[in-house]
Amino acid sequence: MLKLSGIRAGYGTLEVLHGVSLEVGAGEIVTLIGANGAGKSTTLNAICSLVKIREGTVELEGKDITRAPTNAIVRAGVAQSPEGRKLFSELTVHENLEMGAYLRRDRDGVAADLKKVFGLFPILEERQWQAAGSLSGGEQQMCAIGRALMARPKLLLLDEPSLGLAPLICQQIFGVIRDLNREGTTILLVEQNAHAALRLAHRAYVMETGAITLSGNAGDLLRDEKVKSAYLGE
Repeated sequence: MLKLSGIRAGYGTLEVLHGVSLEVGAGEIVTLIGANGAGKSTTLNAICSLVKIREGTVELEGKDITRAPTNAIVRAGVAQSPEGRKLFSELTVHENLEMGAYLRRDRDGVAADLKKVFGLFPILEERQWQAAGSLSGGEQQMCAIGRALMARPKLLLLDEPSLGLAPLICQQIFGVIRDLNREGTTILLVEQNAHAALRLAHRAYVMETGAITLSGNAGDLLRDEKVKSAYLGE
């Protein structure tokens, strides 16, 4: 589904990613774990052309999208729920969700997907006419994921979906991620809760200072002594 080869990218004169290569197979949940500032969010933004790639290639289903504009990447089937949610706080929940379908013209499909999002997150249907900025943190995260789903992505990029949320809400969010994957959505997950991410994912990559330092089956990394010491607090 997705292949990154030797990606170098950054901001201004600062290079953040130093030759990052990774793959996400169709139907997988792949997680990218690492400390704050390791380059995880920059990797997702590079995939979406929100950060300029200086070297390397990004391929989606075998097609080079390295230089494609962001809207073309969304049309090709990639959607991101960004770190910090980045909702349009003064717009209603309903309007935020509609923004996720901005590039679509299939009204019946959009209506069906809106119904699906409300099925995944019933509280959003109750709150749909409220300003998104008035929601709790957990509800805002649900709205951000729902907005990304409204693009009907083949590949869903999730950036820190559990950040700052209560444990019960985190469980609910991770449960939805698992269900989405079982229904066929391929997911690349950036997550600081390494334990939860590794339990959820099929495969994982460990990132340190802009480079991939370890990769493998998520279950194997969950038992890896170096990973346990550095990221699992064990």
